[in-house]
Amino acid sequence: MKRIKSFPKFFIYGFYIFLFNCGIQSDGASKKAQILGLVDSYLKTYTTSSLLLDISNNLIIPKYTNLDNKVLALQSAATTYVATTDTTNLNLVKNAWIEADLAYRQIEWAYFGPAYIPYNVYLYLDSFSKSFPIDPTSIESKITSNLAPNGLRVDGLDAVEYLLFKDNATTTNTAFGDANRKTYLTKLIQDIKTQTGLLIFHWDKSRSSSFYYSFTNAGKGSREYPNTKDGLTELTNQMVFFCNTMVDIKIAEPSGLRVTNLGVKDITKVETPYANLSLDSLLQNLQGFSDIGDAGLYKFLALRSDTVVPRLQEQIKITTASVNSVKTKYGTLQNAITTGNQDVELMLGDFKRLRVLISTELISALGGTIGVSSNDGD
Repeated sequence: MKRIKSFPKFFIYGFYIFLFNCGIQSDGASKKAQILGLVDSYLKTYTTSSLLLDISNNLIIPKYTNLDNKVLALQSAATTYVATTDTTNLNLVKNAWIEADLAYRQIEWAYFGPAYIPYNVYLYLDSFSKSFPIDPTSIESKITSNLAPNGLRVDGLDAVEYLLFKDNATTTNTAFGDANRKTYLTKLIQDIKTQTGLLIFHWDKSRSSSFYYSFTNAGKGSREYPNTKDGLTELTNQMVFFCNTMVDIKIAEPSGLRVTNLGVKDITKVETPYANLSLDSLLQNLQGFSDIGDAGLYKFLALRSDTVVPRLQEQIKITTASVNSVKTKYGTLQNAITTGNQDVELMLGDFKRLRVLISTELISALGGTIGVSSNDGD
């Protein structure tokens, strides 16, 4: 295939025109259709550039837009709750937080570009899954001193979760009688809204200097991605790296199943411990992987491998069923770790198999290298 693609296109045109002219006999219409179909297939090959455009336009931008809308709804619900601190409004703002958090989990894998730390975005959205669980003591200290929620471990969606979910409704409403606490919640959510707005701004295709053009123009003058395959490598690396996050940090770390844990469980390290959404978050993370496939990766991969796509789809399905099974049986990941860690280990095994499939077979089929961008062209 590489040899064919290296020929100038007019040679390909000439070849098919030659076949076209030689093939017109009594069944000329049929042969014309076949040859034109071949030409059409060649001209419409789904390239790396096609994939990057589809991932950007049909996945990343819509997901960030949805997240921004969910955070806006959270902001509105919080404003209502701050004005009238009752159980009804508390439940509304809690539900708005859940929707915003799960919307984020669907695109959490995309830890690059505007979502990467140098852009100072990621830490305002989530402070758990990379390395920094929140620090309740520091949060309470900032509230007491009426300080802004700036700094590691005191901001993001996780900090909002702590304020809204750590106690029962009566205790939470009483605590929010404190004007400083209301101010802290309002500023927290405003910071998150600012950051989701920046994500959209940096991916805005109406701006020629936006990250959207750096990514979709890989191999066409992009400084960040000199070759088209650099953009593809970014996508696949993010999938591999996020598999590591799900396996090592979200599941193995709190359940004592990480090699470095030596079997010691620590359920305080479970994600979203106050809202008990860790299993739901994993389901949304898996949905995010499925969405990458549907947005173009399956189509792109199928042109290069006959077997990887169905196996990847099946493993995502199996892993999703495994999470749902644990959720049905135990309710929360904390309960599963405490009373049924063997089922957590089985679930972890499915995530590990997904990781192996992505980090070996998918990467191999695409000719990529984990952690390094290839210099190959499209």
